[in-house]
Amino acid sequence: MRDPRSADLRRSQRLPAAIPIRLVVESEGFKVEHDASTVDVSLHGVNVRTRLVLLPGETVGIITKGDVRHAISARVVWAQRAGNDLWSIAGLEFLETPPA
Repeated sequence: MRDPRSADLRRSQRLPAAIPIRLVVESEGFKVEHDASTVDVSLHGVNVRTRLVLLPGETVGIITKGDVRHAISARVVWAQRAGNDLWSIAGLEFLETPPA
């Protein structure tokens, strides 16, 4: 099976970047925030490290720099557990253009 993170499948180059972020998910009608950190970023998406269990196809919001007024919408493309610990790594595709 081909690795979904394969470089030849990417539309733009990813750059390593460890940035603290918050992921916003809807749960029973409420928006819940979870701590996360970026692993790398590109024009079209981001890889994140989180304790949150994410499922492919799920939509999440990404909050940066404490900007709770606007979450960047993203779709979970793939997700996997990171070794034997509680962390997951996930690839998110932006559904809108993030602010500069």
